[in-house]
Amino acid sequence: MSLNMKTLTQALAKTAAVIEKKVQTTVQEVTGPKPLQDYDLLDQIGSAGPGLAWKLYSAKSARGGSQQYPTVCVWLLDKRALSEARQRAGLSKAAEDSFLDIIRADAAKLVRLRHPGVVHVVQNLDENKNAMAMVTEPLFASVANTLGNFDNIANVPKELKGMEMGLLEMKHGLLQIAETLDFLHNNARLIHRALSPENTLITSSGAWKLAGFGFAISSDQTSNDLSNGQAFHFSEYDVEDSVLPLQPSLNYCAPELVRSKSASAGCASDIFSVGCLAYHLIARKPLFDCNNNVKMYMNTLTYLTNEAFSSIPSDLFPDLQRMLSANESNRPSALDFTGSSFFRDDTRLRALRFLDHMLERDNMQKSEFLKALSDMWKDFDARVLRYKV
Repeated sequence: MSLNMKTLTQALAKTAAVIEKKVQTTVQEVTGPKPLQDYDLLDQIGSAGPGLAWKLYSAKSARGGSQQYPTVCVWLLDKRALSEARQRAGLSKAAEDSFLDIIRADAAKLVRLRHPGVVHVVQNLDENKNAMAMVTEPLFASVANTLGNFDNIANVPKELKGMEMGLLEMKHGLLQIAETLDFLHNNARLIHRALSPENTLITSSGAWKLAGFGFAISSDQTSNDLSNGQAFHFSEYDVEDSVLPLQPSLNYCAPELVRSKSASAGCASDIFSVGCLAYHLIARKPLFDCNNNVKMYMNTLTYLTNEAFSSIPSDLFPDLQRMLSANESNRPSALDFTGSSFFRDDTRLRALRFLDHMLERDNMQKSEFLKALSDMWKDFDARVLRYKV
């Protein structure tokens, strides 16, 4: 009898657990992933990630109380809208599933990577059949948005409309990205492989940070070990795959990734991407604008002339040429790039860097710096003054 009673108790407990799980699943399907339950969305501030598939919202905790950030950024991906767009484009369900796996891989790496130059995750990715969501530190927008790409933004914020970023802010941002790459390459032992404006984020305090780690691989991976990823397959004709990009944007991709039949890449591949990003920011147009057409990409690379760099500052030109070399052994390391005269010789940038590390300075250093800053502040543009000074 006692055995039967024990069996009955276990059966009831198991049934209760199943019921509880079904109730939780039903609640989640009605209310959405956990971040949408825990945070109240305010305004959409931008879009980010591969194909700008993520919508970015400023948000506040629905429960009040003390939080690490007064406001946060909720990343929301609408699976239903994505599926409808996929069907309109005539793409397969397998392609959609593969794309969502890339998103999941990115979110998993973001949680594990702890560095000031990597977007900080406040609440991990959660999903149901209709949506994915995660929560990060407060953001301003992606760099793609600041360059005028407003895909997947319903109402473009006034701060982004007609925005023109000053050279000082670009320098400050590029220097931060180079420092983050130095950490990824030499400490985390990772190669990003998909560095682009869509995967570069600007925080609400003006810091530039990396996301978009869905294509990242270990730098310890050997050329014949494809366990961490597969080779990219770019088309030889114009392709509009912005709905479900299953490889990095060709416009920012290193030539060895385009030509190679393996997934192997070196740290120099990321340096090429930074060079493309720097060019786009300063020239206000992409160096490669090839609609994911590999023939057009290779043609542009083969016939690059000095004329294409006419808008590039003279103190950046030599370094940028090395970064964009088709021969990866000619490219500088991320650490080398941080020592470029493009950064080193700008007194305003040095002032911003002091502000970045203000809390680490002693009172005498702070006092002397603030005296010097009083004569310098008029040289900063409005955005830098608002975010940093």
